[in-house]
Amino acid sequence: MPLTDCIDACERAHRACTESVIHGMQQGGPAAEWELIQLLLDCADINETAADFMLRSSRLHHLTCQVAAEVADRCASACERLAKEDLRLKECAEACRRAATACRKTIKS
Repeated sequence: MPLTDCIDACERAHRACTESVIHGMQQGGPAAEWELIQLLLDCADINETAADFMLRSSRLHHLTCQVAAEVADRCASACERLAKEDLRLKECAEACRRAATACRKTIKS
């Protein structure tokens, strides 16, 4: 998998997580619970960092991609629990799963 595909997936996950934080705070309820908000923020930050490492061709990008994949999987699982009631979180879960998959493919290549 070309790095550009992984960069794009990480950037989309960063955006989806950031937008989901705002959405959760506006909606209230389970989407605004601190544990989910914290995970969304962690996921947004690590995906942005992983994309930055790849953009500058860091020789350590595999390390950030490894962490990004794990955090994105956890975030996707958390969002999936609320996805039936919340389309934004469903979309976020999908973006996080794609980023996790892309990061793992990048690590293996």
